[in-house]
Amino acid sequence: MAGKRWARWLWLGILCLPCAAQAEEWLKGVVIAVHDGDTATLESAQRRLLRVRFYGVDAPELATEDWPDQAFGRAAGAFMRKFLLHQRVAVRLTGERTYGREVGEIFVAERSASRVLLRAGFGWWNRKYAPRDAELARLEKIARKAKRGLWSDRAAIPPWQYRQRHRSHTR
Repeated sequence: MAGKRWARWLWLGILCLPCAAQAEEWLKGVVIAVHDGDTATLESAQRRLLRVRFYGVDAPELATEDWPDQAFGRAAGAFMRKFLLHQRVAVRLTGERTYGREVGEIFVAERSASRVLLRAGFGWWNRKYAPRDAELARLEKIARKAKRGLWSDRAAIPPWQYRQRHRSHTR
């Protein structure tokens, strides 16, 4: 009897797998602030403020109490402000959250901010959070080869290594 019960739960779990994959949500709004190269705040059509961390990318860091500005951090932020600030956008929220921010892909007239960032050479494809996104991988590779943005610096350090290096010095 217990075997049949497990089989039934397993079958229900398999049927609900597509439900889990549909955790994403779409919303529309206007970008009211761009904090750095990979985070923006938008005001949704329902007048809700939402801080969004860009899907699948990581941009150079701005200064905090733990570290100074990373090379190209200010340039990445300025580039994204020019692209996003005061724009009407659509956002595909992934259902994930990080440090109090929703994770999502922001689109301006069907152009992905994540993809625009990588194409310009102001960020890294974040393999940890978007491991199967071949388009992000391709765009980073093209920018690297063309030595665009931060790729003009041979010693460019990914933000996750930069953060770790500085955190280990402050402890």
